[in-house]
Amino acid sequence: MRALVLAKWADYRPVLPAAQVQFLDREPYLGAAREDPRVADDLSCGWFDDFESDFRDPVLADAAQEVVRVCPPIMLEIVAPEPPRIQRAYVEGAFMRRFFRFLVEGEGWEADAQIRAVMARHFPFHLATVEAVEATALARPD
Repeated sequence: MRALVLAKWADYRPVLPAAQVQFLDREPYLGAAREDPRVADDLSCGWFDDFESDFRDPVLADAAQEVVRVCPPIMLEIVAPEPPRIQRAYVEGAFMRRFFRFLVEGEGWEADAQIRAVMARHFPFHLATVEAVEATALARPD
């Protein structure tokens, strides 16, 4: 997973030379996630019964600090049941979906809509894979 993310990152690094990618284990990643404004909003709305087990977003992007955080353990849990071709597209797509926050204007749902439109136009297989895998992962009984 790290190799796939870093390869995809290499394509965009010249555009944002100050930005960085961090790979975090589950606990430090969950700590960083709690400080993410989008996740904090979800927490305040009560979307999680048990945050540590319910939180399933393996990539977070902080545009202000220009850092993308990736949690390989969470990503592995989500993608492990999928065939190899799907695994690769999911890893790359999940990364791009968050990283593209650095490249679009706006915040919140407006940025999400722009990113989805860009991915639908330029990376449709990645987008479809991310959306399908995440929908399937949510439907799987634990």
